[in-house]
Amino acid sequence: MIEIPVDLGERSYPIVIGEDATRLIPERLAAFSGRPIALVADRKVHKLHGARVERALKSTGRVTRILVPPGERYKTRATVDRLQDELLRAGFGRDGVVVALGGGVVGDMAGYAAATYMRGIDWIGLPTTLLSMVDSSIGGKVGVNHPKAKNLIGAFHQPRAVIIDVAHLETLPERELRSGAYEILKCGIIGDPPLFDLLRAAPPELIGWDRAAMVKAVAGACRIKADVVRRDEKEGGLRRVLNLGHTLGHALESATGYRRFTHGEAVGWGMVGAAWLAQRKALLGSDVYETMVGAVDRLGPRPKVSDLSVDKILAALRHDKKAKQGRVPFVLPTRVGEVVVRPDVDPPEIRLALKAMAQRER
Repeated sequence: MIEIPVDLGERSYPIVIGEDATRLIPERLAAFSGRPIALVADRKVHKLHGARVERALKSTGRVTRILVPPGERYKTRATVDRLQDELLRAGFGRDGVVVALGGGVVGDMAGYAAATYMRGIDWIGLPTTLLSMVDSSIGGKVGVNHPKAKNLIGAFHQPRAVIIDVAHLETLPERELRSGAYEILKCGIIGDPPLFDLLRAAPPELIGWDRAAMVKAVAGACRIKADVVRRDEKEGGLRRVLNLGHTLGHALESATGYRRFTHGEAVGWGMVGAAWLAQRKALLGSDVYETMVGAVDRLGPRPKVSDLSVDKILAALRHDKKAKQGRVPFVLPTRVGEVVVRPDVDPPEIRLALKAMAQRER
């Protein structure tokens, strides 16, 4: 078992990673004994893992099951309203605990519901996708999408614990596994060259990826994110580096109604665009550019971007929550293990980047 602390003073919490980590739930949640628990999951995930998790949770306290529809398009205020209605109907007070079982959509919504119900109650993350294990479950950024922009409505509300059972990945579709791998690769580019090399050494499209290497990759990405969050909890400066690939990625998701790309696939395309912009601005050599983009491509095919409206993507960028005075800052790589934040990326350059991205379709 691997334990990684997220050191935030009184808001500190552990990330626990391991095979069959679900069996540790009674031990890890002993401090919550006797408190009512709301298990939030989507119907697909609950069918796969819900019964076992509920058995583990019942040793802690009364469990109320709340199921939400699966998919990014349901990550809305309306779904959170229904979730909070269920909490109220079940009589939850400020001693209630929300447990999020599922991917990033469920974690973000359940965490946001916990942040805003009775001005804030505790929540715990049990991520079941590779993407949520290494990204959204860590750091306390919770929220929902707006029709015009991804994650526009939300809060910072740290979980009390994150328990990562890598056995959940056995039921994960190959596309979702690759989706998470893009985020791990991002962490390698940001600040961990050995992690980047570990992803490059993985088999193409992750077919037959060794379990030990997978666990090592998950732990490496979690350490990077935990360290960044520790130093900049509320994205005042340093934490912005975690947005590598996300600026264009979020715009692609928004412009396609959250239906074409998985989040990881959109981030993969965003990293290609960011690397191209870095090369254009002479921040990145052509050889390193090809190494980075080749590593992204190696993880597998992504839905095409060449048929998308560039104007629609630019409009989505203008609604990005990081935009200031009509401009959105871009995180650009300067080498494997180092990035910079640049506010000087103009729409004509973004158009060229999108054209370069389309040329890498396969």
